Amino acid sequence: MRQEKKLAYLIFSVVMCGMLGSSFVVDAHPLEHSLLLSSSQTWYVGGTGPGNFTTIQDGVDHASDGDTVFVYDDAAPYYEDVIVNVSIQLLGENRNTTSIEAGSHAVTIRAQGVTVSGFQIHTLGDFWNCCGFYVISQGNTISDNNIINNLRMNGIYLDGASYNTISGNFIENNQFHGIRVEYASHVIIQENMVAKNKGYGIYLYEVQDSTIVGNTIQESFFEGIMLGGYSVNNVVYHNNFINNPGNAYDASGNLWDDGTLGNYWSDYAGSDADGDGIGDTPYLIPGNQSQDRFPLMVPFENHPLDVDITIIGGFGVKVIVRNQGTDDVFHVDWQSHLTGGLLFVPRTRDASGSIQYLGSGEEILLQTIKPLLGAGLIVLSVTIGKTSESQRGLLLLFLFLPLET
Repeated sequence: MRQEKKLAYLIFSVVMCGMLGSSFVVDAHPLEHSLLLSSSQTWYVGGTGPGNFTTIQDGVDHASDGDTVFVYDDAAPYYEDVIVNVSIQLLGENRNTTSIEAGSHAVTIRAQGVTVSGFQIHTLGDFWNCCGFYVISQGNTISDNNIINNLRMNGIYLDGASYNTISGNFIENNQFHGIRVEYASHVIIQENMVAKNKGYGIYLYEVQDSTIVGNTIQESFFEGIMLGGYSVNNVVYHNNFINNPGNAYDASGNLWDDGTLGNYWSDYAGSDADGDGIGDTPYLIPGNQSQDRFPLMVPFENHPLDVDITIIGGFGVKVIVRNQGTDDVFHVDWQSHLTGGLLFVPRTRDASGSIQYLGSGEEILLQTIKPLLGAGLIVLSVTIGKTSESQRGLLLLFLFLPLET
């Protein structure tokens, strides 16, 4: 009996020590436990680091859920089709120079929870229905990429892929739809520049409960946006529809404003008698009798343009523009005008153009007027969006001498 008591006591002691020990370990090392759960790492493609991969696919294949694959631009262009089967962040160094070319689908996303950002995708496509991004999974984000000048392809195609976000992309001059979404719901398409694509700017088919907000869609071959099939309970507002042959078509009836503001339509013929920036009559959407109840009289600005204009004199004139804002600039028109003096060259005093892209913090030479020939006091005025700058100067034959203003 005494031995049985000793054995029972020993078992009880071991159990209690185990319980206390387990409790002590959990309470004493919560940080270690947290670090164990978040032990993600970053893999590198290109660059000069030891062990860096030479292809994007190799970097993706070695990654695990939660990892980041960072792609340098020094080895671009990358001639490959990338397939993402893990939940990672795939980040390019620079959206203008980290390029993926050739192939059919530049990036195919099969896993959930993937983010892809910072790439330029161009010169792709050799058969029907290829894509810059082809997505068949949920919960992904495609943001801040350039998808330009591709053959026979959609810029971004969500194929039965719900709960995805497409934001901040520049999608131009592709030979099919800019953004295509089919058989999906709860998709967010926001603040993209979609221009000069050879199909629809944005094409939705059987898409429900989705939001299209803050995009600019211009100069598409077909309608700027098509809501086809059973596309219902979608909301479309704060977008700019500019110079499309038909700006929109809605087959099923959706909401085209947020209750106070709608969209800008370049073909809106209504008036604004009270000057509040909202049209006095609704904009009628072809299709199923939908309407934008609060059409905007001027394009909607997601982020105000913040540029600095510098005019430099000498033997001719140079105009330099710097993007001081935190956001990239796409498709902003500019004009310049020379006034005053006796001017023989140039014969045309007006010039205009469009800034296709200007990254945050970057600057470009916008205009060069060389040579000048004439005499007298002249003024060069430059306007970019809503920003204007003027420079007075004395023209002595070929020499332009700026004067303080």
